[in-house]
Amino acid sequence: MSFDAESLQKHIPSYLTEEDQKVLFRELKALSSGGNADYILNPRNDSFRNAALQGDGWRGFQLFEFETGKKRSVRGLVLSNSCDIDPENFRDLPTRIIFAPLVNLNKYKNMLENSGLDSKIIEQKINSIIAQKTSNVFYLPASGALEDDYIIRLDELHSMPFSAHRESPDRQKLFTLSNTGFYMLVLKLSVHFCRLQEKINRSSF
Repeated sequence: MSFDAESLQKHIPSYLTEEDQKVLFRELKALSSGGNADYILNPRNDSFRNAALQGDGWRGFQLFEFETGKKRSVRGLVLSNSCDIDPENFRDLPTRIIFAPLVNLNKYKNMLENSGLDSKIIEQKINSIIAQKTSNVFYLPASGALEDDYIIRLDELHSMPFSAHRESPDRQKLFTLSNTGFYMLVLKLSVHFCRLQEKINRSSF
Protein backbone atom coordinates (compact mmCIF):
# COMPACT_ATOMS: atom_id res chain seq x y z
CA MET A 1 0.00 0.00 0.00
CA SER A 2 1.33 3.41 -0.90
CA PHE A 3 -0.20 6.85 -0.78
CA ASP A 4 0.50 10.44 -1.64
CA ALA A 5 -0.14 12.83 1.24
CA GLU A 6 -1.32 15.65 -1.00
CA SER A 7 -4.03 13.46 -2.53
CA LEU A 8 -5.28 12.55 0.94
CA GLN A 9 -5.46 16.11 2.18
CA LYS A 10 -9.09 16.51 1.07
CA HIS A 11 -10.06 13.55 3.31
CA ILE A 12 -8.63 15.02 6.52
CA PRO A 13 -11.47 15.20 9.09
CA SER A 14 -13.18 18.59 9.18
CA TYR A 15 -13.85 18.34 12.93
CA LEU A 16 -10.13 18.90 13.65
CA THR A 17 -8.95 22.41 14.37
CA GLU A 18 -7.01 24.14 11.62
CA GLU A 19 -3.78 23.62 13.57
CA ASP A 20 -4.51 19.91 14.12
CA GLN A 21 -5.23 19.51 10.40
CA LYS A 22 -1.87 21.08 9.60
CA VAL A 23 -0.08 18.72 12.03
CA LEU A 24 -1.87 15.68 10.57
CA PHE A 25 -1.01 16.67 7.00
CA ARG A 26 2.61 17.36 7.94
CA GLU A 27 2.98 13.95 9.60
CA LEU A 28 1.27 12.12 6.72
CA LYS A 29 3.62 13.85 4.32
CA ALA A 30 6.59 12.76 6.45
CA LEU A 31 5.34 9.18 6.49
CA SER A 32 4.89 9.11 2.72
CA SER A 33 8.55 10.16 2.43
CA GLY A 34 9.77 7.42 4.77
CA GLY A 35 9.86 9.55 7.92
CA ASN A 36 8.33 9.03 11.35
CA ALA A 37 5.27 10.35 13.14
CA ASP A 38 3.84 10.20 16.64
CA TYR A 39 1.23 7.43 16.66
CA ILE A 40 0.57 7.03 20.35
CA LEU A 41 -0.91 9.22 23.06
CA ASN A 42 -0.74 8.42 26.75
CA PRO A 43 -4.14 9.51 28.14
CA ARG A 44 -3.83 12.25 30.76
CA ASN A 45 -7.42 12.49 32.01
CA ASP A 46 -9.89 9.97 33.41
CA SER A 47 -12.40 10.29 30.56
CA PHE A 48 -9.84 9.04 28.03
CA ARG A 49 -8.26 6.53 30.41
CA ASN A 50 -11.61 4.82 30.90
CA ALA A 51 -13.20 5.23 27.46
CA ALA A 52 -12.76 2.47 24.87
CA LEU A 53 -12.03 4.00 21.46
CA GLN A 54 -11.26 2.50 18.08
CA GLY A 55 -7.48 2.10 17.88
CA ASP A 56 -6.93 1.90 21.64
CA GLY A 57 -4.42 -0.55 23.08
CA TRP A 58 -5.74 -2.52 26.08
CA ARG A 59 -4.84 -5.40 28.33
CA GLY A 60 -7.43 -7.98 29.28
CA PHE A 61 -8.67 -9.32 25.95
CA GLN A 62 -9.51 -13.02 25.89
CA LEU A 63 -8.20 -14.81 22.82
CA PHE A 64 -9.55 -18.22 21.81
CA GLU A 65 -6.86 -20.38 20.24
CA PHE A 66 -8.43 -22.49 17.52
CA GLU A 67 -5.55 -24.99 17.50
CA THR A 68 -5.71 -25.80 21.23
CA GLY A 69 -9.25 -24.80 22.16
CA LYS A 70 -7.88 -22.74 25.04
CA LYS A 71 -8.33 -19.10 26.03
CA ARG A 72 -5.58 -16.76 27.07
CA SER A 73 -5.36 -13.12 28.08
CA VAL A 74 -3.61 -10.86 25.56
CA ARG A 75 -2.90 -7.23 24.83
CA GLY A 76 -4.77 -6.03 21.78
CA LEU A 77 -5.91 -3.13 19.62
CA VAL A 78 -9.60 -2.20 19.48
CA LEU A 79 -11.02 -2.36 15.94
CA SER A 80 -14.69 -1.85 16.82
CA ASN A 81 -16.13 1.56 16.01
CA SER A 82 -15.98 3.88 19.03
CA CYS A 83 -19.72 4.58 18.95
CA ASP A 84 -20.62 0.88 18.73
CA ILE A 85 -18.88 0.09 22.03
CA ASP A 86 -19.90 3.24 23.89
CA PRO A 87 -21.92 1.99 26.91
CA GLU A 88 -24.00 5.18 26.70
CA ASN A 89 -25.45 3.98 23.38
CA PHE A 90 -28.33 1.55 23.90
CA ARG A 91 -28.16 -1.75 22.03
CA ASP A 92 -30.94 -4.34 21.67
CA LEU A 93 -28.39 -7.14 22.03
CA PRO A 94 -25.18 -7.34 24.10
CA THR A 95 -22.27 -5.65 22.36
CA ARG A 96 -19.15 -7.54 21.31
CA ILE A 97 -15.79 -5.87 20.97
CA ILE A 98 -13.54 -6.70 18.01
CA PHE A 99 -9.79 -6.67 18.60
CA ALA A 100 -6.50 -7.78 17.08
CA PRO A 101 -3.65 -9.07 19.27
CA LEU A 102 -0.54 -6.92 19.57
CA VAL A 103 2.42 -8.83 18.12
CA ASN A 104 6.02 -7.91 18.87
CA LEU A 105 7.70 -7.07 15.55
CA ASN A 106 10.93 -8.86 16.47
CA LYS A 107 9.00 -12.02 17.34
CA TYR A 108 7.16 -11.75 14.03
CA LYS A 109 10.52 -11.46 12.28
CA ASN A 110 11.72 -14.58 14.12
CA MET A 111 8.63 -16.44 12.89
CA LEU A 112 9.49 -15.48 9.31
CA GLU A 113 13.07 -16.65 9.83
CA ASN A 114 11.88 -19.97 11.27
CA SER A 115 9.66 -20.45 8.21
CA GLY A 116 12.78 -20.65 6.04
CA LEU A 117 12.38 -17.40 4.09
CA ASP A 118 15.46 -15.82 2.57
CA SER A 119 16.95 -13.08 4.76
CA LYS A 120 16.66 -10.49 1.97
CA ILE A 121 12.95 -11.25 1.52
CA ILE A 122 12.41 -10.95 5.27
CA GLU A 123 14.21 -7.60 5.31
CA GLN A 124 11.98 -6.35 2.46
CA LYS A 125 8.86 -7.51 4.30
CA ILE A 126 9.88 -5.81 7.55
CA ASN A 127 10.78 -2.57 5.76
CA SER A 128 7.42 -2.65 3.95
CA ILE A 129 5.59 -3.12 7.27
CA ILE A 130 7.43 -0.21 8.90
CA ALA A 131 6.61 2.01 5.91
CA GLN A 132 2.90 1.01 6.25
CA LYS A 133 2.94 -0.45 2.74
CA THR A 134 1.73 -3.94 3.74
CA SER A 135 -2.06 -3.87 3.40
CA ASN A 136 -2.89 -6.52 6.02
CA VAL A 137 -0.50 -5.29 8.74
CA PHE A 138 -0.70 -2.14 10.87
CA TYR A 139 2.63 -1.04 12.34
CA LEU A 140 2.98 0.61 15.75
CA PRO A 141 6.40 2.10 16.57
CA ALA A 142 7.70 1.85 20.13
CA SER A 143 6.38 4.66 22.31
CA GLY A 144 4.98 5.10 25.80
CA ALA A 145 3.52 1.80 27.02
CA LEU A 146 4.89 -0.03 23.98
CA GLU A 147 8.45 -0.93 24.89
CA ASP A 148 9.19 -2.31 21.40
CA ASP A 149 7.81 -2.00 17.88
CA TYR A 150 4.54 -3.91 17.47
CA ILE A 151 2.14 -4.87 14.71
CA ILE A 152 -1.40 -6.08 14.38
CA ARG A 153 -2.45 -8.43 11.61
CA LEU A 154 -5.76 -7.45 10.03
CA ASP A 155 -6.37 -11.07 9.07
CA GLU A 156 -6.21 -12.14 12.73
CA LEU A 157 -9.26 -10.60 14.36
CA HIS A 158 -11.15 -11.80 17.43
CA SER A 159 -14.20 -10.71 19.40
CA MET A 160 -15.57 -11.13 22.91
CA PRO A 161 -18.50 -9.72 24.88
CA PHE A 162 -17.74 -6.11 25.72
CA SER A 163 -19.14 -6.64 29.22
CA ALA A 164 -16.60 -9.43 29.82
CA HIS A 165 -13.74 -7.17 28.80
CA ARG A 166 -15.07 -4.30 30.88
CA GLU A 167 -15.21 -6.56 33.97
CA SER A 168 -11.85 -8.30 33.38
CA PRO A 169 -9.41 -7.95 36.32
CA ASP A 170 -6.58 -7.66 33.75
CA ARG A 171 -8.23 -4.76 31.93
CA GLN A 172 -5.96 -1.75 31.57
CA LYS A 173 -5.73 0.94 28.92
CA LEU A 174 -2.24 1.15 27.45
CA PHE A 175 -2.58 3.94 24.92
CA THR A 176 -4.82 5.89 22.56
CA LEU A 177 -3.84 6.56 18.97
CA SER A 178 -2.98 10.11 17.96
CA ASN A 179 -4.85 11.74 15.07
CA THR A 180 -2.12 10.51 12.71
CA GLY A 181 -2.14 6.97 14.12
CA PHE A 182 -5.93 6.76 13.97
CA TYR A 183 -6.08 8.14 10.42
CA MET A 184 -3.48 5.61 9.28
CA LEU A 185 -5.40 2.78 10.98
CA VAL A 186 -8.64 3.77 9.22
CA LEU A 187 -6.81 3.88 5.88
CA LYS A 188 -5.38 0.40 6.45
CA LEU A 189 -8.80 -0.98 7.48
CA SER A 190 -10.39 0.56 4.39
CA VAL A 191 -7.79 -0.87 2.03
CA HIS A 192 -7.79 -4.31 3.65
CA PHE A 193 -11.56 -4.82 3.95
CA CYS A 194 -13.09 -2.49 1.36
CA ARG A 195 -11.03 -2.75 -1.79
CA LEU A 196 -13.54 -1.53 -4.35
CA GLN A 197 -11.08 -1.98 -7.21
CA GLU A 198 -10.93 -5.75 -6.82
CA LYS A 199 -11.15 -6.16 -10.63
CA ILE A 200 -13.92 -8.73 -10.43
CA ASN A 201 -16.99 -8.14 -12.60
CA ARG A 202 -19.74 -9.74 -10.54
CA SER A 203 -22.39 -9.20 -13.21
CA SER A 204 -20.80 -12.02 -15.22
CA PHE A 205 -21.37 -14.66 -12.56
